[in-house]
Amino acid sequence: MAEKNTKKTNILFILKDAVIDLYNHIGYTMLISVLWFFTILPLGVFLLNTLRVYFANQDNPLGLLLFLLLLAVPYTAFIIGPVHTALFYQMSRVIENEAEFKGLWLGLRKFYWKSAGIYALYMITLLFTLVDILICFFIAEHILIKFVGFFLVYMFLFLLLAGTYLPGFIVLQDNTWKKVYKKTLLLTLDNTLATLGIQLILLALGIGCTVVTPLVICFYGGFLQITGVRLFQGLMSKYPDPVSADDTTSVGE
Repeated sequence: MAEKNTKKTNILFILKDAVIDLYNHIGYTMLISVLWFFTILPLGVFLLNTLRVYFANQDNPLGLLLFLLLLAVPYTAFIIGPVHTALFYQMSRVIENEAEFKGLWLGLRKFYWKSAGIYALYMITLLFTLVDILICFFIAEHILIKFVGFFLVYMFLFLLLAGTYLPGFIVLQDNTWKKVYKKTLLLTLDNTLATLGIQLILLALGIGCTVVTPLVICFYGGFLQITGVRLFQGLMSKYPDPVSADDTTSVGE
């Protein structure tokens, strides 16, 4: 049993299972990848161009923050968050061989407003942290402020890693907003190295896939969803659900 649980939490075994799932469900993987790519692409292009213009003109970072809040947050809240959650939901059903084509719509409808609110606050936190980093390193001159900047960089990277588990706690568990954030942070803190390791592998894989563009469009996004499901399930296997009060009473009787 211990060996089985170790395999579930080992990132190499998680990636191996993800590759097998991709091969077994290649049709759904391609569909989900295409939807993921054309959802994330506009935001990625927008953020890169916005930061490029900012560094070229050295504008006030508060203006940058306001601009990003007005455009990036709504897009993340109303499009990326719900779509990403629906894709995660559908892929979790695919892995269990219980998927229906209408599952994409069912997942979107079921988790739309919950995921919209959670991802909106998550994006706002990321943007505030990013702009604070720019202020610390490019605006402020005091040496202590620059040391604070290094802490903010760590915080920003940690938040990026934590985003890996948001859809899992939205889709695979019945949690309030507060519990989603709390459990996400705790799971990331307790599994920082595993999360960092698998994200670095996925990043390297994504960079490699850009050499052949069809791989990014047709396979990478779906593989991210499969890996996200497998990683979440594997890590959560270390934390068995506590016995409820009712179950305890029944056993006692």
